[in-house]
Amino acid sequence: MFSGHSFNALLKTLEEPPPHVKFLLATTDPQKVPVTVLSRCLQFNLKRLLPEEIQRQLDHIVRAEGMEAEDQALALLARASDGNMRDGLSLLDQSIAFCGGRVAADQVRTMLGTVGRDLSLDLVESLADLDAPRTLDEVARIAELTPDFAGVLQELLLILHRIALLQQVPGTLPDEDPERERLLALGQRMAPE
Repeated sequence: MFSGHSFNALLKTLEEPPPHVKFLLATTDPQKVPVTVLSRCLQFNLKRLLPEEIQRQLDHIVRAEGMEAEDQALALLARASDGNMRDGLSLLDQSIAFCGGRVAADQVRTMLGTVGRDLSLDLVESLADLDAPRTLDEVARIAELTPDFAGVLQELLLILHRIALLQQVPGTLPDEDPERERLLALGQRMAPE
């Protein structure tokens, strides 16, 4: 949120920094930082963490604290954190309070306002069967839960993406995946296109 004048003032300080001062600039949009400032900085581009990495860390924390958490609940929290460990930790903290100490998948879904994965898979199955009445029934079932519909669409995209990957590279679906059988069946019933 620096103005042009603020960057010019910062540039003067960066050119002749006091020996006891280190500057750390963080931004999600480095294009807005003037080249004159960037040229005097070391730049580190941080990447998003994979949901599996976040889930492993959340599991480690839960175990270290002697708490109970379902793997599926941690997976939901990891996915909801969208690659950001800080958000994942915040969501874990909220879920511990929301669930009363034991982090359960159903309660986490309620807390996040997400539709159950089974409902999303049921919807995709009805679409794969080209069964319009059943599709409308599935949509009505989802609507009864008053979910975040943007999250529902995100969930549908994730399922379709996983099916497409599975069709092209079958080894991408781990054996321990709880939806493995349903995704395999969908991958066989649906044309890749």
